[in-house]
Amino acid sequence: MSAGEVIRTAGRPRDPGVEASILTAVQDLLIENGYPGTTIAAVAHRAHCGRSAIYRRWETKAELVVAAVRALQIATEAPDTGTLRGDLLAAALHFAEADERTAGVLASILSEIGRDEELREVAYRVIGGPPVAVLTSVIERWRDRGEVRVDAPVAVIAGIVPTAAFGSVSLRRRALEPAAVTELVDQVILPALRSG
Repeated sequence: MSAGEVIRTAGRPRDPGVEASILTAVQDLLIENGYPGTTIAAVAHRAHCGRSAIYRRWETKAELVVAAVRALQIATEAPDTGTLRGDLLAAALHFAEADERTAGVLASILSEIGRDEELREVAYRVIGGPPVAVLTSVIERWRDRGEVRVDAPVAVIAGIVPTAAFGSVSLRRRALEPAAVTELVDQVILPALRSG
């Protein structure tokens, strides 16, 4: 190839506007019709695109739905506030950040997780796993610093706030309030991490 030639990729570049329209359509349909009623055909119709535009981006309905949920979430990183309590609160308050739309979308897929193994696996890997991993890394860091008892059941304790949060979304269709998260950290998590 000569220096003047341009390397071209196959096909035209993906339009980010189409992807955003698809994800918004999925979110709307999940709120309106639930997971079973959110079909690829319905998404394509609502997003004004062809089914092929969807399948070029996501191989399965479960992957598409999880991507739509993920688009509503705020990314989480392990905080370092200088105190165990501060780090736990900073990480756990992620679960109090869901607005009404996000809670409605989450509720629609949480109701299906028990019936759809593929959805459960993808949802945990992409939605549930990352914030739990942040809480786990916070606890492990403070255990290494001597602030958390060595035999603390880290995985169990790191799952307390997420379990409460997903329960709140499933049953009440709304996120935990920040005050409830703070109470869980102060009254349940910190005593469990420090008690003998």
